[in-house]
Amino acid sequence: MQTSSVLHRIGRTLLASLFVISGVLKITAFSSVVGYMDRIGVPFATIAVLVAILVEAGGGLAILSGWQIRPVAVIVALFTVMATLTAHRFWQAEPAGMQNQLNHFLKNISIIGALLMLAASADSPPKEK
Repeated sequence: MQTSSVLHRIGRTLLASLFVISGVLKITAFSSVVGYMDRIGVPFATIAVLVAILVEAGGGLAILSGWQIRPVAVIVALFTVMATLTAHRFWQAEPAGMQNQLNHFLKNISIIGALLMLAASADSPPKEK
């Protein structure tokens, strides 16, 4: 199977951008994010937000730069599983918000899939043609 290193790099950049931007936004609105996490029942919300910033911004930058892609992609995928199960419980949402939470849940499932594909392909990135 022939793969494109340019498409691989673009895809990695787009995937990483989600996490880098999300991590930076958590930094700029730290107290609000901690308050939100506390409201949805996340224990030790301040620590949880600090970990989220580290995984999102740090992991996103690592993926973007190509540093330790396999382990970082797995860590970010596991983080995304936990975040999805914590913040997008569509099965518990009020009827008015159920579709929105379901959309976020499914989007995150797709992102987890992309991260796992990235981890699987990280050993042999595509060669330039």
